[in-house]
Amino acid sequence: MTEGYAYPPQQSSRMRATLMVLGETRAVLQYEDHRIDCRLEEITCTEKVGNIPIKLRFPDGDLFIPDNESALPAYFLQSQKSGLSWLESSKLAILSCVFIAVLLIGAFFYVGLPSMSKGIVTLLPEEVPVAVGEHVLSQLDERLLKPSELPIEQQAHIQAEFDQLVADLPSMPVPPRLVFRSWERGPNAFALSDGTVILMDSLVAIADSDRQLNAILLHELGHVYYQHVMTSLVQSTLVSVSVAVITGESTGVIDTLTGLGVLFVTAGYSRENEEESDAFSATHLMAKYGDTTALAEMFEKLSAVHGAEMSMEWLSSHPDTNTRIEAAKQFNP
Repeated sequence: MTEGYAYPPQQSSRMRATLMVLGETRAVLQYEDHRIDCRLEEITCTEKVGNIPIKLRFPDGDLFIPDNESALPAYFLQSQKSGLSWLESSKLAILSCVFIAVLLIGAFFYVGLPSMSKGIVTLLPEEVPVAVGEHVLSQLDERLLKPSELPIEQQAHIQAEFDQLVADLPSMPVPPRLVFRSWERGPNAFALSDGTVILMDSLVAIADSDRQLNAILLHELGHVYYQHVMTSLVQSTLVSVSVAVITGESTGVIDTLTGLGVLFVTAGYSRENEEESDAFSATHLMAKYGDTTALAEMFEKLSAVHGAEMSMEWLSSHPDTNTRIEAAKQFNP
């Protein structure tokens, strides 16, 4: 006999009850005026998981929960020796599950999300990257950048070179455009999601030739061609949403999409994106000039100008400078 509580079918009330096993084949549940007599195999017994009590369900829907599970007849305790019980009590199984879960989460964030981001970007209407790019440029102009001080004639010459580069390139996902700005943090250039390439006066100043400046412009056009900026923004949004789902905290999808725009364009792109844009620049430099020396020369100039600061900031998420120089030179015959 085992004491416990019985729950009648389709009722929330509970009543004191007694479970009796008769011989090896039958069981009787008795509470108040009710007596349920059935075969043992007709009773469904739940598995023991954590602190969740074992429940016995009878054919007519009556539920019995024992006060002391160890007092249950051996017939029901034997049914607890299942794979789920072993999984719960085995340290090796628990550690294995944790390890697999970590691997799956890592694969989702490092493989799944980037692939999803690229797919989403291809489905976005052109108005989305244009709107985001315009918003980011306004933030940059408000907080970081100043109007260019280059002579109008020099700007016109660089613009003509840029237009010729674009004309020789494959079709772009968004129409590229060039804008000139000055920035106190030194030579730089970067692209926005709407195809805008921002060229700093200080970068123009260190270039010794149109070919060297075009090498950097082609690099930024590579970001436009592969939609690196919008992909990074979408990926950051998906990461925020995924973390919100996992942790229950929400940081705001729209705020992430627009507010982090400045962060992405100033902190740099991923190494993979940079290498892809380097290869894009080198390929089209080779087609235009017959060699890629100009790209390697510009990397050397930027490294010399920025020094240690470049390694810590400008190249924080970029490939090693020497590696990029050697990669650029490898395109030469």
